[in-house]
Amino acid sequence: METKFVSIPSVIERHDKPLTQLTAALEKRIQLFEAGASFLVGDLALTQGQVPYRNINSSPSDLDYQLLAKAGLLLASGAKSGELVITTGFPSAVFELFKLQAEKFFSERDVIIEYNSDTLNGGGRSRVQLTISHLEIMPEILGCINAIRKGPLADEGNFFIVSLGYGTCETALSTAEGPIARTCVSVPGLRHAVNTLYDELSASYYLSMKNEHMINQSFQRGDMVIGRKRMNLLNARSTHLASYYHEVLSPAIRKAFTDIDFEKADRLYLVGGGALYPELASHFQQEFEGILDVIVPDGAENFASLGYFLRSALWCGPNHVERAVGLDIGNAYTVLSTSEKRAPKENLAQAVLESTYLMGEKLSLSGID
Repeated sequence: METKFVSIPSVIERHDKPLTQLTAALEKRIQLFEAGASFLVGDLALTQGQVPYRNINSSPSDLDYQLLAKAGLLLASGAKSGELVITTGFPSAVFELFKLQAEKFFSERDVIIEYNSDTLNGGGRSRVQLTISHLEIMPEILGCINAIRKGPLADEGNFFIVSLGYGTCETALSTAEGPIARTCVSVPGLRHAVNTLYDELSASYYLSMKNEHMINQSFQRGDMVIGRKRMNLLNARSTHLASYYHEVLSPAIRKAFTDIDFEKADRLYLVGGGALYPELASHFQQEFEGILDVIVPDGAENFASLGYFLRSALWCGPNHVERAVGLDIGNAYTVLSTSEKRAPKENLAQAVLESTYLMGEKLSLSGID
């Protein structure tokens, strides 16, 4: 079963002026209409907006979350009305609170999405009506574990996992019987390093209207233009990532993982957007040399979304897997995963069985605060 991933920056900006001469694919030109206003979402907010934003770890009751969710559903549906099965999730620190709010947001049987379907000629408002036939919300770390166990890696043994997100970083020791709750810890994510870099730069340079999300884009690229001069940020990025690792990540991991835990597993998976920074991965490799193999799997940034999709595929069954959607509304990027194409029924049934949990398997983290 092939999986398709689409990623958009998790930013929005109100913009009521008509847009013209935009011919990119839909994920690059999302303009949504909500409550009498117009909003640019994702890449369009970064290219056409002035100060695109998103509140970090915003709740499902907030406008930015809801617009990003609708943008994800719009792309997942191919901008066509129909029926979808959605799985999404939240960091364990806010899971219980946000789960109830998300259930309320998605509880409407028909989700109406109004969007600009003609950005070439100055605007054409269209409407998509989607029925959410099933919704499941799970802790984000479980989504990542599900991707490792039931996705292409198919790891059936014990392993450590660290999910390096922008807003939060989460850890766990996953066993065949389930994750060990004591090892499931949430700490501040990569924004810690981004914000310390921002503080350093702002002390010496005028950063104009650049906000946290725009600084993060420069942080990822490794360069920034200040006063019409291009500044290389790779050395500074490496320094701030090192500080983040030694001041935040390493102490948390030392507290979460004990010698007894290391006797149960010999590998650690790094997933999430932070796994894409080789200088950060190298700190994990140095600390755990000789005791753990540190693995950064292909597509590490998509693992939460992949785990959600595999769960949705189970609920869809082999005949309707095209309705399955994994929706990861992250603080830096919103990633959705869908079925790449419909496979023959006999092959698809086997793929779903091999890549998802059995219906009776428990997906809770009892005992986690």
